[in-house]
Amino acid sequence: MVSMDIETSDMEQRVQLWEKLISLKSILVDEYLSEAQFNDSFLLDNHKEISRVYVQKEDVSIHNKNTWRETMEFLNHNMNLFEDFFREYQDVIHS
Repeated sequence: MVSMDIETSDMEQRVQLWEKLISLKSILVDEYLSEAQFNDSFLLDNHKEISRVYVQKEDVSIHNKNTWRETMEFLNHNMNLFEDFFREYQDVIHS
């Protein structure tokens, strides 16, 4: 999984950031990550609630030598796309 998480203890700030990401959803999906999933309420293992946009590849693992290359290519490709999107729209996200 590659994700962009909004993890802040300030709920108002989290909601504002989430709304900005949602306003950019069509751009993110159409131009960067067509399979992006949006989850406004995701519970981490430590029971902290966050908001998350993510892409996921099934049936691979960095711990499985047989799928290592496929996993690393997926992670590299999608991390770069998330970073490109963030760099391009960081002014909107942080405004």
